Amino acid sequence: RRAGKRKEQVLTAKMDEAKQKLQALKDELSELKAKGNNGCFETANAPNLASSNNMKARRQLRGHFGKVYAMQWAGSGAAEELVSASQDGKLIIWNANTTLKKQAIPLRSSWVMTCAFEQAN
Repeated sequence: RRAGKRKEQVLTAKMDEAKQKLQALKDELSELKAKGNNGCFETANAPNLASSNNMKARRQLRGHFGKVYAMQWAGSGAAEELVSASQDGKLIIWNANTTLKKQAIPLRSSWVMTCAFEQAN
């Protein structure tokens, strides 16, 4: 009976800790919304992951009119290409070195959540 009570106390403590973390995340999200963050990369005030990983933006691809939901690098044969899917209803194939659009593919629906290249051998 004591073991069951101890497990219950441990679970209650873990649940309380999770609730506190959830509340902290909600508060952080509210702060970001108050600052006008609309979820776009340019205005995102998310934790600065770039500085912690020594990453630096080298190029910026411009061409979509909606939020970008997915991006995928091409296979080993065309490693300089990538494809992006956006809320604007387009897939765009990019040359990552020059940042130029190679092809824009209009879609029947803007409900595209992912994209991929065929990984040919």
